This record gives sequence, C-alpha cells and structure tokens, in this order.
Amino acid sequence: MWLLNWTLGVITVAVLAAGGVVLYLQNNAVVAPVWVRTMIEARIAEALPQARVQFGEMAFLMEDGWRPRVRLRDVAAFATTGEELIRFHEFKATFSTRQLLIGQPRPKDIALSGIVARLRRDKDGRVSVQTGLTGFGAERQAATLPDLIGQVDDVLLRPTLSALRSVDLRALTLRFEDVRSGRVWTMDGGRLQLGREADTLRINANLAVLTGGTGVATLEANYTSVIGETAAEFGVTFDGVGAQDIAVQDPVLAWLGVLKAPISGSVRAGLNDLGRFTPWAATLQIGAGVVQPTEGAVPVPFDGARSYFSYNPDDKLLTFDELSVRSKWITGQANGTAALGLDGESGALKDLVGQIQLSDLKANPGDLYEAPVALAGVELDLRLELDPFRMTLGRAQISDQGRTAMVDGFVSAGAEGWQVALDAQMDGIAPDRLLALWPERAATGTRRWLVDNLRSGALSNIDVAVRRAPGAVPHTYLAFDYAEAHVRFARTLPPVTEGRGHVTLTDNRLVVSLDTGKLNPPEGGTIDLIGSSFIIPDILAKDGTPAVVRLDARAKIAAALSLLNMPPMSVMDRVNLPVNLAEGTAALTGTLALPLKRGTKPKVTYHLQGELNVMRSQVLVKGRKITAPRLALFAQNDGFSLTGKGDMDGVPFDAVFRQPVGPGAAPGVLSGTIALTPKGLTAFGIKLPDGSVTGRGVGEIDVTLKRGVAPKLRLRSNLVGLGVVVPQVSWRKPAQRAGKLAVDVTLSPVPSVDRLEVSGPGLLAIGNVQFNSDTTLDRVRLDQLKVGNWLDVPVEVVGRGAGRSVQVVLRGGSLDLRRARFGSAPPDPTAPPMEVRLDRLQITDTIALIGLQGQFGTRKGLDGSFKASLNGGAPVEGRVIPQSGRSAVRLVSADAGRVLRAAGLLKQVVGGSLSLVLLPVGTDGAFDGKLEIGGVAVKDAPGIAALLNAVSVVGLVNELNGDGIYFETVEGSFRLTPNRLTLIEASAVGASMGLSMDGTYALDTGQIAMQGVVSPIYLLNGIGSLFTRKGEGLIGVNYTLSGAAKDPKVGVNPLSALTPAIFREIFRAPAPDLPAVEEGTGSPLPTPEPQRKRPVERGYEGR
Repeated sequence: MWLLNWTLGVITVAVLAAGGVVLYLQNNAVVAPVWVRTMIEARIAEALPQARVQFGEMAFLMEDGWRPRVRLRDVAAFATTGEELIRFHEFKATFSTRQLLIGQPRPKDIALSGIVARLRRDKDGRVSVQTGLTGFGAERQAATLPDLIGQVDDVLLRPTLSALRSVDLRALTLRFEDVRSGRVWTMDGGRLQLGREADTLRINANLAVLTGGTGVATLEANYTSVIGETAAEFGVTFDGVGAQDIAVQDPVLAWLGVLKAPISGSVRAGLNDLGRFTPWAATLQIGAGVVQPTEGAVPVPFDGARSYFSYNPDDKLLTFDELSVRSKWITGQANGTAALGLDGESGALKDLVGQIQLSDLKANPGDLYEAPVALAGVELDLRLELDPFRMTLGRAQISDQGRTAMVDGFVSAGAEGWQVALDAQMDGIAPDRLLALWPERAATGTRRWLVDNLRSGALSNIDVAVRRAPGAVPHTYLAFDYAEAHVRFARTLPPVTEGRGHVTLTDNRLVVSLDTGKLNPPEGGTIDLIGSSFIIPDILAKDGTPAVVRLDARAKIAAALSLLNMPPMSVMDRVNLPVNLAEGTAALTGTLALPLKRGTKPKVTYHLQGELNVMRSQVLVKGRKITAPRLALFAQNDGFSLTGKGDMDGVPFDAVFRQPVGPGAAPGVLSGTIALTPKGLTAFGIKLPDGSVTGRGVGEIDVTLKRGVAPKLRLRSNLVGLGVVVPQVSWRKPAQRAGKLAVDVTLSPVPSVDRLEVSGPGLLAIGNVQFNSDTTLDRVRLDQLKVGNWLDVPVEVVGRGAGRSVQVVLRGGSLDLRRARFGSAPPDPTAPPMEVRLDRLQITDTIALIGLQGQFGTRKGLDGSFKASLNGGAPVEGRVIPQSGRSAVRLVSADAGRVLRAAGLLKQVVGGSLSLVLLPVGTDGAFDGKLEIGGVAVKDAPGIAALLNAVSVVGLVNELNGDGIYFETVEGSFRLTPNRLTLIEASAVGASMGLSMDGTYALDTGQIAMQGVVSPIYLLNGIGSLFTRKGEGLIGVNYTLSGAAKDPKVGVNPLSALTPAIFREIFRAPAPDLPAVEEGTGSPLPTPEPQRKRPVERGYEGR
C-alpha cells in the first residue's frame, strides 16, 4: 500500500521511543512534551535520512485491553530539497502490547485523515498514484488499477505489519487525472478502508465526485482478494455520475459517451489467477437526459433508461440482458449482444458491432403524432463508431402488424450536426397503417393528398430513404406500389377504380403513377388508363403551385370525349360538338395542370393529344357518313383539332379541324383536301351523265365554323387529274390539263352557294346557287357562262319542285351558231327545258338574230321556237332543231323584203313572205340553205335594170322603175360559209318575167359572179320550163353578173334568145362548185336533178 511505505518508519521510531512510557498509561491521553517530539524527530531522521518528517501534537493512550495507541497530528514529510512529499491531518495507530513488550512494535490498526493524493492514467492505460499534488510525493505505478491495488499484498506480507488488521483513511481528497481522455476529476471527503481477516484482504472506498455543478455524485468501490494471490473480486457502485464520466473509464463503457445524463448503477468484475479480467456484470439506471454525440448535434431527449448487461473480456462481447428506454421520442425494451473492436495498441474502442432485439416499442419523435405509434418489434444489426460518431445499420428488421420492414444506412454526428442516410424497404402495408405511421406534420400536402385521393387497396414494395446533412436541405424519398385502389387525380374528375401503380415522393416532388386502372366518365362507358401519373412538382411551394396529371387512356371515342368534356376542361362544349360524336376507339395522352390552392375555382391548363381509331360518324357532318382509320386529336386551353385521312360517304379526304377556344377566339376551321371523283360527286348529290367526269382530282376545302353563325364552306380545285366532258356543248377538259373549281357555301339550315366558279380550257362559269326554305333548289344563277368563242350568256337553272326537272333560263348574252359545237349527246328524257332570251344569236357573219326569245327543249338537243329581230331590222320567227352536233335554223317572216334588206342581201325587194332553212354542214360555221319567198316585188334594182336594158326589154324596165316587177315565187338553194355565198340554184317567177341564177357572192369583198337566164313575158313564155330550169321560158337570154354587187357588170348572149330552151345549156357556164368545209359530209339539201353538159363559155367573168 502506497501510504504504508512512508509511514512505517515513522511509526516504528515513534513507538520505540515512547514504548516505555506507554506501558504506564491507560485510558488517558498524554501529550508528549517538546523534548520528546524533538527526540522522536531526531530518531526518525536517523531512520529515514532521505526525508525530513515533522509533526505537531503527539499523544499516547492505553485503550481497553491494554492496547497502546499513538496519535500524531499535522504530519508532513519533505524531501531533503524541501519539496513536500506527503501531508495528512491526523495519524493514529494501535499496537499489539505483547509485541511491544518484547521490543517489536507491530501496529494492529492504522487510521489516517486529511490525506491528499493524485491518481493518474497514462495514454497507454498505465496507472500511478502519488501522495500530495506537487508531483514530488511517493509514487507507485502499475499496468492497471487492480494491479496497483494488488501491490498492497507486498506491504502486508512484511513482518512489521503481520499484526495489521485494518487501515482507515478519512477525509481523503483524490485528484484523478486521465491523460487518455484529457479529463480530470476531484473526489473529496472520501474514505478508504482496508481490512484483513486471516489471508483475506478487503478494501472499501466511498468517494464524493465533484461534478462542477450543484449535484454531487457518489462512488463506492470494494475489492476482495487472498493476500499473496492474483485472483480478486471488485465492484463499483455509483450514483449520479455523468454518462460521459463513466464512458471514458473503460472501452467497455465508451458507448455511453453519446449520452448526457446522470447514471446510477454498479459494476462487478474480477481477476483470475492469471491476472486477467473475469466477465463483468453491470446495472445502469440512467436518468433524464439527451443523446448528443457532439455539441453541434441537436440533442435527442429521453426520460430515462435502464440496462443490465455483462461483458466477457475473452470474447470482447457485451451481452445486454435488458436495455430499456423511456422517452417521448421512443419507449421500449431491448436485448442482444455487441462485439467490441478494440485497438491492439491503445486498447481504445474502435467500433461496436451488435445484434439487438427491441420489443414493446412506442415512438413519437418530436411529438409528430397525437399518440405514440406502437411497433411489434425490431431486430438490429449495427456497427457503432464513436470517433467520429457513426452508427451503421447493416440490417434493421421492423415487424409491424404482420408485415416486415428492412432498414439500412447510417446515422453520424459531426461538429456541425447530425448526418442521416437511411434506406427502408417493406413488403406491404395497408393504406391506413401507412398514414398512421406518416406524421401529420411531415410533408403535410402530400399526406393530405394521399388521405383524400388514395383510398382502399393494398400497398406493397415500400421504399423509404432519408438523407440529411448539416447545413443542407434534407432529402427524403418514399415509394410504394398500390393495387385495387381508388385514386382520384382531380376533384372534378371521377376516381380511378381498380387502380394499380406506384407512388414516389422525392424530396418535395410527388409522383403518383398509374400502371392500370379504370375510369367511368358520365357517358360512353369505361376508360382504361395505362401509364398515367399525377405529379406535384413541389409540395412545399405556396400559392397553389399546379399539380400535373399525365393521362394515357384507351376507350371508346364517346367515353374519351366525355372525359374531355368534364369540368373544368369542358372541351366538347367549348367547341360546340357532342360527346357522342363518333363510334370507334380512342387513345388519349396528355397533361393537365391543376392548381392545388384550396378555396379557389380551379384554372386547369391542359394539353392533350390522341387518336380516334376505326372512327365512324354521322354526327360530325350532319347527314354524311364519315369513316377514318385514324384521326389525330389535339386539345389545349386555346384550341381543339382533329386531323387525318378518311372517307365521307365514300369520298376520300385528308383534313384538319381546328377550333380556337377562349374569349375573342377566331372561328373554327375545317381545312384539307378531298378527292373529286365521279363516285364522290354522286355521293354528294351531284348527279352527272355517265362519262361526263372521269379520273380523280383533288379539292382543297375550308369550312369556317363561327358560333352563332352558319358555317362557311370554301372548296378550291385545279381539276388536274379530272377529265370533264360536256357533250351538249362539245367541251372537253383532258385530265392532265388544269382548270379551276371554286365553291363558297353558307351551310345554314337553308344552305346557299354564294360563289360557284368552274373554268377550264374554253369554259368559264361564274355564279351562285340558292335554295328554298325546304332546302329544295330555287335556282342556280350563272352570271357568266362562256363556252369557247361562241357562247357568252348569263344562265339561271330554276328549280320547279320535287319530281320535276329544272328549267334553264338564258337571260341575255350571245350565241354564235357559226362556231357553236353542240354535241351529239344521246337523248336524255330528263334534260331540262330552256327559256331563252338572247341578246344576240349570230347565224352567219352578216346575219344575226337580235333580242331572241324562245322556249326550247333539250332532251334531244336544243329544240324550240323563237322570235327575234334579224340584224335588228326585221322581226322573224323561227325554230332551232339539233342536227349533227350543231343547230339547224328555220326562219319565217311576213315581210321578205325587210328581212332581205336587214340581211344585207337585197335592198330592192318589197313585201312578200319568207322561209329560210339553214342546215349546218361541217364544223366551221358553214350552212346549206334553202330560201323560199312568195309574193314579192323588185324595185329600183340596178343589177336587174342593167340586165333588162341589156336584153332591150323596155317595158320591164319601166315596170321595174314603177311599181316593181312582181315575182310570185322565189326559190333558191345555197351554201353559206363565213366568207362566201354559193348559190347552187335559184329562180324567180312572175307574170312579167322569169329568172334563173347560180353563182357566188364573196361576202368579205362584195364581189359577185352570177349567171342565169332572163325570160320575159313568163306568163306565156314559161312553158319552156318544161325543157329547162325553173324560171326559164321557151325564149330566154343567158346573162352574167360580175364585179361589185352594188354596181355589177352585165353580160348577155343575144344568140341564146334564138336557141330553143332545150339547147340553152350550150351557152351556160358550169354551176359553181360547193366550197369544201371541215368535216363536211356533203350538202344536207336534196340533190338537184342532173343537167346536160355543155361547153364552157370562156368569156364569162366572175368565175
């Protein structure tokens, strides 16, 4: 014992010096005089030359049983250099009388008080004890504290202390310096008792540890061993000692260093015969405190804890028989084991690897719950590192209501605070249980959304991750699968049933994914949802940051459109289209942005696109069947569109319908292309004769749809690819040639075609179409109809009611029969009648009918009667009939003279009746004609006058200059071409004269070349016509007219008058040849009887 070594010499000297005196004292303390103290100090100096001892009072006492006792006060020992070695307030010693009488003073009991000592532990764990605080006191060292205590055996085995039974140290002040932890403790008012019974040594200590605060911790220690043997038992009982004070005492207790709390308890251990520690047994009662590994870490409070554990030094294994904790954060019990990883050199705790089982857990960290949440149990595989603090969870298996959650990760603490990285997985959980475990104050918006919108069903594959670092924004992750759930994405939309999908919360971003589910809109049936999702980009953002719904739906078209029409989108209502727009299937994708701010009318932003497949509709265009293999749908806040290819009543189209939406939005427009085919025209009610339209063209359509206003349709086409034939006017447009079709229609209940324009090579028609209130045709008004260079008229096609063909009305314009190419179309019983009022009907270059009015049929071509004015100068009547693709004309008039004057043929004819037939021949405006005039007179005819003078018929000349020569009949046949009149045969017969004529009249130059026979007194002379031509008598004179028609040259042959009529052809030139005409087939007039040939008179002019 470290104190006995210093006091043994003092005791021996003092006892020997006073031995004789003591024998005479009993029960009376005698204070030694100064000379005695001086003598004793001298004797001590001789016995201990290395030290100087001094003391104050010295007294002697004989106790009962004649046991002498010595008492010294204020004892101090100094080194020869003056440093204090030891000091104590009082020293008492009781001796064996027997040994004292024989001169062998051996103390039996020793008592000391007021001792100050220092206990020190080095970095390597070695301990030393030294008297005093100056560093010069007596010192003993050992590898461990038990080894140091064991050195008492060496002292007790000395013969001088063989009678010693006890040592009692009172008022002990001990300073404990722990170099390894850098900590210093001061224990004051302590007591140390050493007792020996036979060979057994017992040491007990009671210490008060000064904590620096108002509280005082107490420490009781005991030690028992057999003197001279290594084996020993020891224990420590403590009360109110700080957890961190305990943690630094031994690596086995180092894990308590994370606590800031008072601890009471005890530790029992021992040494075996080899000097190695035996297993520990410890009991800890931990008072209210906090878990706080570092000052920067936010403390985690608890109300108290208790632990019963043991430690096996050989296995370095801690066994926790019980570890319980009481806290608002967590309450429960635990047991398990922990293997200590100790540093091989320093023996410090590197880590602790444990397997712990927790039960009866109730948790409410930070008062997050209204009531603590109970968990069935937890199994932990962990590793605890203290410097720096880090607890790593290799496995935390949490059992809850028949389900298992697995957690791994770590929790660490540094100078700046806690760092957390935990991952958890769970096979399944009920939605209600998930919400029960989800604190109401954590991710409030997300939790509220799940409470309101994720109902029933089963949750599985739950993943949770938490990341937290000092000075950084915490990161959280939650994910789980759900099945058979009811999920509502928006308050105004129906909930999804049979929902199966996944929920992910990444920090502040919530994503609810829907793999499959069903949604039932108001109409159309069930919608299958796949791959849809609901996203809240930031659950912490204020002012209603919108959530995003991503839709991927498959359904019948009506169901998909019904969904689009639900508020607040109301797409179909905004575009004024019904939900049951079409049959078929729909695939719909897109996004909706939904504000989450409560108490406000939601303003949804949507962007949707999709496909309408195998679409069939008789609603999209009323009365028309529309089919399409695929139409693309697009809808957003400012518009709606349908795009694609399809058929309307079998007519292919490629179109897009766009409907802007919103205040001041433009009208909707349907635009695209449509096939123009014979079948298509028939499908749209445009029935044309077979073969009149061939091929395939393309039309561009635009339909403007403005709310409250009748739709406007616009159709445009270049007609390329479309062959068009109008046989009635011989007009044809080859398919490769371009044309123009322009149609503007107002699609009101009573539609109207505001513009109709058709044009092509040689054709132009511009007008409009109007309908009656019952939508039957009122009229087609063509303000301009031009065909080639021969027809330019305004036309109206007037409806005449159901079951009756229309009527065609020409209200002016001009028709040129010279160039007219009326076709040879087969008869058509349904062809409409025509009412014609032409401004001009051009028959020849010089003959035109002005102001023609008539009624015509068209079943077999243009056929009808008319009235007109010939060249504006003579009223005529007539008839037009179809012939050879053109029109034959018959004119009649009661004033032949006026007609001939108006025609510019004969200005000297007066009166009479006229019948003129013009039959078309060829295709270049030529006619073969027949003229019949009856009862006319010829007056002041220069040509005839010259002729009569030439033949010296004076009476006839006078008659011509008077009332005129009267002709009973005038007949002629001719061919009329645009620049020539070929008179084939003509005759004029009257009582005074007969006349025959043939020849040519150049209409462009006014030159004539005529020949014939003049027969005077035809009343008697006409008998000769039996042998010659009509108009020639028995006696006649051959003549010729040539030169300008206004002043012709007359030639006669007097000899012809002497020639019988039968031989008169000898003096006549051959009849003029008919001019050739394009595509002519000969004259349609009857062929005249053949005449005898005669020599040609070469001197005839004008040929």
